Amino acid sequence: MGDRWHLLLGERQILFGKNEFPSRLMTVFQEEDKYMQDDWAQGIDRLNRIPSGQEVPPELQVFEQWDDEKETLDRFGYRTSVATVLVRLKLMGFTPEASRRSMAEIHRSTLKEYGAAEDTLLVSPARGVQGEPHQMSSEQVVDTGLAAHIKACTRHGFDDEHLDLVEINCLKELDYYFEQDSDDPRFLLAALLQGQDPQNTLTMDLSDLLAADYCSSLEDLSAQAIRELSFLTANTGPVIVITEGKFDAQVIPRALRLVRPEIAGYFKFWEIEATKAAGGTDQVVKNMRSFAAAGVMNRVIGILDDDTAGRQAEKQLASTPLPDHYAVCRLPALDYAHAYPTQGPSGASIDDVAGRACSVEFYFGKNCLLGTDGKLVPVRWKSYNDSMSDYQGELANKPYVQERIKEMLRAAEAGETTLGSDWEPMRLLAERLVDLAQPDPE
Repeated sequence: MGDRWHLLLGERQILFGKNEFPSRLMTVFQEEDKYMQDDWAQGIDRLNRIPSGQEVPPELQVFEQWDDEKETLDRFGYRTSVATVLVRLKLMGFTPEASRRSMAEIHRSTLKEYGAAEDTLLVSPARGVQGEPHQMSSEQVVDTGLAAHIKACTRHGFDDEHLDLVEINCLKELDYYFEQDSDDPRFLLAALLQGQDPQNTLTMDLSDLLAADYCSSLEDLSAQAIRELSFLTANTGPVIVITEGKFDAQVIPRALRLVRPEIAGYFKFWEIEATKAAGGTDQVVKNMRSFAAAGVMNRVIGILDDDTAGRQAEKQLASTPLPDHYAVCRLPALDYAHAYPTQGPSGASIDDVAGRACSVEFYFGKNCLLGTDGKLVPVRWKSYNDSMSDYQGELANKPYVQERIKEMLRAAEAGETTLGSDWEPMRLLAERLVDLAQPDPE
């Protein structure tokens, strides 16, 4: 039979393969999704480490017995929700709508190529028997065929006994996509998951492959899968995020792992401190243009502060077309920035600092912005930007606020505090990153 992997939607085995590791499909899982029966998995690991020809210790001999009739699912694999998988698929460039639309277009062009009538399905009771024309668009054929596939899937295989002739013939039209050597299976998976219950689970059972020594239970198989495919497709590589400064590049990834842990691993922040690269808005502009000129195939997102310099940099980047898989944004607008204490030549005031002075330090809630006196650390107006006809502002005591943010992150990572309303700005930024990383639906 071969060594198999099984992908289950709830209790239905929707895809399977044998004698290979499902690298592409494994990219929709993260290490925190791993589950295992510890005693069994550890015993298998010990058994697999025994050199060929060496006697197996008595306590491990039980693991050599592999009963195909016995329930073996749930011994080792990865599991997460449909909702999480759909977000991850979109981050890698696979959307349900685009997948189904592409399948319908291919079906329509195939009909045209063979001179068959469009919007017509020949419904045959058996192979080799002339079919009766049935009025169906290519979109309907795809939707009906995919639904029929899921309907016929059971926990251990496939049973089309309860499918009607139309469902069977629609499914036959999609045979190619279910072949093991067909296109990227993530394309098919995205199409299959459209309209599914987001709370349902998607399980990659790897029990057979672990037992056959394709892997170890201790390996980070999801990260390994991404590494293996990173040279083959830009869609699998991480989304590169370029920020203005090293503090941004330090705290935003940590915050992302807290507010959206299920997708944080798909973003790679440009490590300004490690690379000794300069920071600032000018450097974001230069990096974005340099990456484009160098042909970097990863999706790239530039994050600018929501200040006057950030607006100017955004304007500069808009004047030079970037590749479709590049995007730039400013930090999200904040309600409390519209009436914020400031200091300027005319003294203290309350001003709208949105789009004029909001650096990343503003995005960890108002509590982090409170000074030792219990009042908000003011913005100090600095230089006038002639190009934007506006002043550039900056927090008067930025290092103090940064230390408060670091403590806020530490406490949250240690589980000492809950992620309350102060984290809402970072949730907004996470949503913006997800939106920008997804491919254009057109």
